[in-house]
Amino acid sequence: MRDTPSLLVTGFNSPEGPAFDRDGNLWFVNWLTSSINRLDRCEPGGTVTEVVNTGGIPAGLAFHPDGTLYIADEGDQWHGVLKYTPGGTLSAWVQSYQEHPLNGANDLVFANDGTLYFSDPWRSSLENPIGGFYRVFPDGRLEQLDTGMAFPNGVAVAPDGSAVYLAETRPNRILRYEIRRDGTVGPRTVFAMLEDPPGPDGMAFDESGNLYIAHYNGSRVDILDPQGRQIDHVPVPGASVTNIAFGGPDRRTLVITDVATASLYMTRVEIPGLRLFDGT
Repeated sequence: MRDTPSLLVTGFNSPEGPAFDRDGNLWFVNWLTSSINRLDRCEPGGTVTEVVNTGGIPAGLAFHPDGTLYIADEGDQWHGVLKYTPGGTLSAWVQSYQEHPLNGANDLVFANDGTLYFSDPWRSSLENPIGGFYRVFPDGRLEQLDTGMAFPNGVAVAPDGSAVYLAETRPNRILRYEIRRDGTVGPRTVFAMLEDPPGPDGMAFDESGNLYIAHYNGSRVDILDPQGRQIDHVPVPGASVTNIAFGGPDRRTLVITDVATASLYMTRVEIPGLRLFDGT
């Protein structure tokens, strides 16, 4: 077990979706106020600025190398993924599949070829397993990878690009999908089952292929090795841990968002986080 992380900033009742830009600033959402915020230089007690407000329920963030911020939003007016350009323009990007509205996107990540993977869980549950999993190719083509899930959530691509991983919160498990050499994606397999429901939320890999998982209602970040075995965890002061991100000049700063304490935390790790498609 690692040391308890230190407080970064507080006073946000629903923080989630942390993501670093190329300048080292930390961006995160506060979904109850629909806001996308920036913490300059990711310093404890630093200045937080609301950059844009979606008016919906933003949950996940991912930067593109061109500086565009992609936003997973569960709000009924959006249903999917938005784009926020460096010039300050907010627009819908993906909202429907085969002419049917998406449920509402929660988390997203770019693979190194520029393909965006995202979860689509809104209003899904064990009793109503309507959650979906999608990817969008650089040319804008949308593909459904899976459906019939009980709140698909965090998404992460393996360091070698051989698989994409999806947290399915309500069954308390991590799913793995092989990305074949021809670019097609294989069927789901269960990579790991977690302890203490309701289960996994946001995720991120380190350079060695260990998977860090924000465990909602578990007061911790679980760490799984490449075989899916839990090898460690990071204790968190609050119970409702929603997401994580690696940042800092050496990518060894781990930022954790927690709703129960309305706060963001930070800690140092030995192995750097995986370098993302955005170049951070």
